[in-house]
Amino acid sequence: MTTSFNRRSFIAAGTLAVPAVALARIPTTNTSAASAMKLHDLMEQANDHMRSLRGSIRSLDNASAREDAAFLANQITILLAQSIEVADQAELPEEAKAKYADDEAQFYTDFRLKLAESVSASVALTRQILLGNQAEASNLYRSLNDEKKEGHRAFKVKD
Repeated sequence: MTTSFNRRSFIAAGTLAVPAVALARIPTTNTSAASAMKLHDLMEQANDHMRSLRGSIRSLDNASAREDAAFLANQITILLAQSIEVADQAELPEEAKAKYADDEAQFYTDFRLKLAESVSASVALTRQILLGNQAEASNLYRSLNDEKKEGHRAFKVKD
């Protein structure tokens, strides 16, 4: 088998398997991995990958660019899935305090649901990139970017 084929196979397998593994809650006494993750850092990395992906999404007819784009989209998926685990690190924005009043738990549930929707959108994007469907990948990228903006409006504390 060629290296290119092996790489594509790995990316395809990761695209399907990683979100499920990342979202799985395995009871453990060692929570140092989860406590070491910082929500802000995970979200910044995902945002950096989104910016990098913007240029790659336009050249999916090139196999190398398609592999790079799929890698970036897969990394976004992983980072978003990891963010679900540490979503309780988010601060409750002033704008949301009226909506959630005394129910901060609902805020975190809604935040995790929004992150899960973004994980699903990112998996769909990775799939279309791997299939080389540039038009659909572009649409899904825009959709994921719109979800990011919507999530920031609803859940991000203004700097």
